[in-house]
Amino acid sequence: MKKIIFLGAAGLALGLASLCFAGTSIRVAATIGETHQINVVLNRVASQGATPTLVSDLTGTGMDFGTLVKGADNNFRSPVYFFIDAPVVSNKTGWTITHTATDFANSAGNNLNANTNVVFEKVDNLTNSELALGNNYFTSYAAAKTKSAITQAELANARLRIYYSLASGAGDAAGVSVITAAQPTGNYVGTVTLTLSP
Repeated sequence: MKKIIFLGAAGLALGLASLCFAGTSIRVAATIGETHQINVVLNRVASQGATPTLVSDLTGTGMDFGTLVKGADNNFRSPVYFFIDAPVVSNKTGWTITHTATDFANSAGNNLNANTNVVFEKVDNLTNSELALGNNYFTSYAAAKTKSAITQAELANARLRIYYSLASGAGDAAGVSVITAAQPTGNYVGTVTLTLSP
């Protein structure tokens, strides 16, 4: 009697084992498309400590410092400054951002390249804190015209921020000087371009 019960239990165990190993494979699939873009947002700050305001017209209004104010020292300044936030949304690797610019000049060819500060920073995506971006992050517009490419590795978990301000005569970048009364009158215009590659 015990022998029959034992064999029956063994047969049941073998049957369950065969059921456990039997199966059907089902394919699971999804396709993720490429996304690769730089989102440029321009903000204007009327003066130190003021709340930034969004500039929606990048090519029409852009970074317009307005009519500069002549001080008692006969030098021209503006309390206005601008900053660009340029987060990259991409599932590609090895990308770079290149900053190039044309002369910040009037129609006669006089320019404000050496009278304009440019600051390159990275902003942590979680804490929103700003950090200097590599060497020569605080520079002149003249030098920033052909700045070396900023790499994906440099911006890990962060976004690019760039500040633009006219010289104040104190605390300016190396090679940047205040606009004097000797600077010819006129409208000065330039173009800044940010390029995401590849």
